[in-house]
Amino acid sequence: MAAGTTRRRNATERASEIREAAQEIALTRGLAAISLRSLAAHCGVSAPLITHYEPSMETLVASTFESIAEKEIAEVARHAHAPADPLDQLRALLEALADPTRDNVGEVWADAWSLGRRNDLLAAAARQSMDSWHALAIGIIGKGQDAGQFATVSPERVALVLFALVDATSAYQLVNFRSRDTRDSLVRETLEDMLDVSLS
Repeated sequence: MAAGTTRRRNATERASEIREAAQEIALTRGLAAISLRSLAAHCGVSAPLITHYEPSMETLVASTFESIAEKEIAEVARHAHAPADPLDQLRALLEALADPTRDNVGEVWADAWSLGRRNDLLAAAARQSMDSWHALAIGIIGKGQDAGQFATVSPERVALVLFALVDATSAYQLVNFRSRDTRDSLVRETLEDMLDVSLS
């Protein structure tokens, strides 16, 4: 290959490049910023080439969200399951959920809730990812109840309340409503009341 020339990407590489570009755009500018124009500019190619690999922007937005959400869930699950004790696992889960470095993913979630009103594939991906979050929390709470650490309440209900609060406080963060400590305390203290345990 002559010096100064660029190797042409094969089909697999190009498709991967476009998917990675969509994720980067989503995490820095939001799901709504994913478009033929933004992808073409990011990848340095023409819009028709993007269309060749991704003919449906709605499908790409949904798959992009799913990739980002499921990656986050897997990372948080590894962090939460690092301790052996269920109480410590719940503390680790809350710690990971409150991590400021995940704020950009929270913004992607906010986009998904809004855009999902008119994108059925995105709405389905959001529901699936919420099920994954709930399963993670339910598993930890169930183990804690079996060990006699948590009050006997429905793990499903606790998980629903937990992520309803996480989603709400993530939305608060977008407009700087209340302080981060206040928002985090709301989540933690609500779980403490429900499970009759100290999570501090």
